[in-house]
Amino acid sequence: MNLKKAVKYLLPVSVKKWLKYTLYCAQDFVAYITGKSDDRYPPKRLNFVGSSEFKKVGEEFVDYFIRLGGLKPSDTVLDIGSGIGRMAIPLKEYLKDGKYYGFDIDKRGVEWCQQNISKVSPNFHFEYVDIYNKYYNQSGKIQAHEFVFPYADNTFTFIFATSVFTHMMPNQIDQYFSEIRRVLKPGGTCFFTWFSIDKEADANIQNKTSFCDLRYKYNDYCFYSHKNSPEAEIGYTEDWICNALKQIDCHKDLKIHHGSWAQRKEQFSYQDIFISKSL
Repeated sequence: MNLKKAVKYLLPVSVKKWLKYTLYCAQDFVAYITGKSDDRYPPKRLNFVGSSEFKKVGEEFVDYFIRLGGLKPSDTVLDIGSGIGRMAIPLKEYLKDGKYYGFDIDKRGVEWCQQNISKVSPNFHFEYVDIYNKYYNQSGKIQAHEFVFPYADNTFTFIFATSVFTHMMPNQIDQYFSEIRRVLKPGGTCFFTWFSIDKEADANIQNKTSFCDLRYKYNDYCFYSHKNSPEAEIGYTEDWICNALKQIDCHKDLKIHHGSWAQRKEQFSYQDIFISKSL
């Protein structure tokens, strides 16, 4: 096991979070004293979404939304797990005639977005939801498998969730999918990312050549990497994902773009992207 994988899988998640926060605080301080801070983006110490390339990843996915998902400037968009605006910031310039709604369990991220995005783009709305999470909201009063989206039926034309279902257990996804079906308009688009396990990905996991070591089995279709922290990194079989989309009538025109996490021969982005439409 190389050093990078050793840190990823052997250190407790809480320790890794503390190390990242300490590093980002130092980087924020250096950026401040050197005059390189950019008020358009949140400080790195508040960046809890898992990537140091905040701006690059946001712009990359907005390009995917438009080029692969067919996102239009007039769409009404739901961002499941809006974080601290990684997708919302680059979307501001595109959704001129549309509307954006995002919810997240991290109060700091929601408040930053409300103060720094909604005030200049009133068609962008952010809502804090008090859902329990072992890492980000331990005092949360709502369980994810009971959460009801705070929106009316048939509200959205485009719903996306990036790096969300890779941290959720099956019963939680069941509830979210039920809500997605309720709030998505007929003909609307779903754009979701996963760690999707097909035969090639499974072979690479067994051979220990994949970036995500989804070795632990939760059930026949759900696997995870961290023995004591399943939600840190979760994968699902591709057959189960496709069937789950079919169960909520969101499987029309399904397209799958496999990512590099599993070291397949054909790779696109990092996680696997599933794009489909509702019936």
